[in-house]
Amino acid sequence: MKLRQILLISIGLFVSSIVYGQDMHFTNYAYSPLYLSPAKTGSFLGSYRMGVNFRDQFSSFIVTPYQTFMAYADMSIPFGLKPHHWIGVGINVFADKGGDLDFQNNGVHLSLAYHLALDPKYKTIITLGLQYGMTRRNINPNKYSSEETIRGNADPDRELLNNFNPTIGDLNIGIALKRWTSKKAYFDVGVSMYHLMQSEYAFTNSNIQNPVATRLNFYGEYHLQSTNLLAIKPRIVYARMINFQNLFGQFNLEYRLNKKSSTILKGGIGYRADDALQFLAGIIYKGWDIGLAYDFTVSSAARHTNNYGGIEIGIKKILFSKKAPKIKPVVLCPKL
Repeated sequence: MKLRQILLISIGLFVSSIVYGQDMHFTNYAYSPLYLSPAKTGSFLGSYRMGVNFRDQFSSFIVTPYQTFMAYADMSIPFGLKPHHWIGVGINVFADKGGDLDFQNNGVHLSLAYHLALDPKYKTIITLGLQYGMTRRNINPNKYSSEETIRGNADPDRELLNNFNPTIGDLNIGIALKRWTSKKAYFDVGVSMYHLMQSEYAFTNSNIQNPVATRLNFYGEYHLQSTNLLAIKPRIVYARMINFQNLFGQFNLEYRLNKKSSTILKGGIGYRADDALQFLAGIIYKGWDIGLAYDFTVSSAARHTNNYGGIEIGIKKILFSKKAPKIKPVVLCPKL
């Protein structure tokens, strides 16, 4: 097969991966909640929440590994149709790049969620979430090299890459149900749909133009405070986009050092179907929540990756607003 044919096939596969490719994914969505579902916006105990998550993948066998950075911030507002309803607002920013052509995927999304507690004691909560933003994909054509460019000739494939620099709008929705089954246990399940606008990534001056496929997310979490010191948190996550599927289950534990301590140690193990074992560890110290996740590849890809799949580190913190109490003024009348 000639070099020219090989390059054409490579470009075709690369274009296909851009137009039809799967979205970013994480191992520990506890540090990327707004990317899992818009209904996660404002779903926490506190006033403000902020966090970052960084993932490095395939650095063991490719020159330019895939690296994903995500940051978010959200807050809860005590406002709604009833006193036990509230609103969550937030922002999610991400930057993802990798591959020999420096393929980049950057975006920012604004989130809004309405939390409907069905009773004043917040035993059952239904949440509706909405997310809108812009996503931009870009390629560095200067990294492209072929037999024609080496000879100094024009290359139509290079021109194709020069004409790819689109920005699209994105609309995502999510719904979640949280239910306390006892004073020490609750479950949280939700489903979300991404890319509902069916926007199109297009190469200008060409016929390569296809809508971005929708992505379905489903998650289920269970929290059991088995003792005063130990909490058990199993989790399952499923995502599907065209023919790409991502399914994994995790079993997580949290252990408080003692009854008076605010320090909590975290650990867990999981399995991503047909891909990798997941190892998780972390600590909560003085309100700072830090987590580490490592993917150990067990599929046939392990021959190329040396079993290394990816590593993540996440940090988040929840803040509580301190409002000064409103005291009614007292007017003292002096005695005459």
